[in-house]
Amino acid sequence: EKDTLKELVIVVVGEAARADHFSLNGYARETNPLLAKENIINYSNMTSCGTSTAYSVPCMFSRFERKDYNDKKGRTTENILDVFVHTGNISILWRDNNSDSKGVALRVPHENFKDPDNNPVCIEGECRDIGMLSGLDEYIARKKGQDILIVLHQMGNHGPAYYKRYPKEFELFSPVCATNQLEKCSKDEIINTYDNALRYTDFFLSRVISFLKKYDSSRETAMIYMSDHGESLGELGVYLHGLPYIAAPDAQKHIGAFIWLGKKISDEVDIAQVRKKASGSASHDNLFHTLLGLFEVKTKLYDKQKDLLPRRADITPAH
Repeated sequence: EKDTLKELVIVVVGEAARADHFSLNGYARETNPLLAKENIINYSNMTSCGTSTAYSVPCMFSRFERKDYNDKKGRTTENILDVFVHTGNISILWRDNNSDSKGVALRVPHENFKDPDNNPVCIEGECRDIGMLSGLDEYIARKKGQDILIVLHQMGNHGPAYYKRYPKEFELFSPVCATNQLEKCSKDEIINTYDNALRYTDFFLSRVISFLKKYDSSRETAMIYMSDHGESLGELGVYLHGLPYIAAPDAQKHIGAFIWLGKKISDEVDIAQVRKKASGSASHDNLFHTLLGLFEVKTKLYDKQKDLLPRRADITPAH
């Protein structure tokens, strides 16, 4: 029996979320209380392509591995969104609450959610990631009969003003560093503020999962979350991110990442293989191939070994 349900996949690009501050990865503080309740596949050993948004974001959507990637290749080679445009039946939407898509979404529909005219959840110039979910139901309703890929680019844990990255009710850890001049704060204050911001990301990501659950019977749903890079919080006197990769500490390269699968795709993947891959090491290199696999797009560029969601051997692709 041919499967006629269309895909609905949301990729969330995180900001400056370092893996060792995720309680999902054993951090002592509860920074992921809501995600801990969800049936997610956690990648505790995921590394980024770069240490800055400008480098990592184009790299993670490119066909190149980190070892082969450079800025020029990123600019002059079609990325995964471009590949999907060529199929003619995948609707793509990029919503951005960060700086911008760094060139990735130049040729696809792009919406700026740092603009209060688009984002209904903005207070004193600070627009919240949760606002990126507004109007998505209507968008999906207009795309009946089409596969859909939505990318949500978070403000996340963007420093140095971590204190601006969450509403007051998420201030669980205190005292906080209520300035963007980190040198005026103690290490504990900086970490408290950063961890509060991570809890807001936990809230946002759990809401993305709840959003997708509504479509469990009408679409094949999945969510992929990967931060763009990590963050230094004062270890050895280093703050923020952006050090040359070879010199950068793990804190800037070891990133939070997980995948959530709706029922349909859960049934189609080889879950034992998926869990095995999740317990090993992974990186931004895997995103390109995982998305090709999810949307069952046939191309010579696809490398099954790099697909984090291998299908069961007895499943024949629907398309």
